[in-house]
Amino acid sequence: MWQRQHDVDDFARMERMCRDMAVDSTFPLERAGLLEMAENYRAAGEQARWETGPTAGPKGEASRH
Repeated sequence: MWQRQHDVDDFARMERMCRDMAVDSTFPLERAGLLEMAENYRAAGEQARWETGPTAGPKGEASRH
């Protein structure tokens, strides 16, 4: 579980970095790319967060008890 929480934290950190760099970007295409990357990190963080829930199974799938 700790590794997954570490992954969730890393995805959130990378999302913030991309958004911060997008704000400072002077090129529209670069800004759009950074915002797209930030959204990808956000989605990956959400997925990892769901996989760390109390019903997560050994591979992150919901247990079917």
